[in-house]
Amino acid sequence: MAILGDILSGKLRAEMKQRVEEVLKAGESWSSTAKELTEALNRLTAAALAGKADPEDAKLVARSSRKLAKETGRLRRAFEAHGEILKKILMQYG
Repeated sequence: MAILGDILSGKLRAEMKQRVEEVLKAGESWSSTAKELTEALNRLTAAALAGKADPEDAKLVARSSRKLAKETGRLRRAFEAHGEILKKILMQYG
């Protein structure tokens, strides 16, 4: 039971909470950026089909793509950090 107490009331609990919050925040940001990119691609596609392609639409797609790549890296790092704390817990208590 002492192991459970260490996990629930100690440093590990605080670190787990922090890592989960990082993953959730990164996931929300990624989702928002993916939605922006989808909307930009839909506008660009509609404009191209109508024969009224606007360079601003292409710029918006490029900007959203770069932002999504950045957010994807951030989300990956958050998952990796969360995985590391889980490995620590398993090594210590597993």
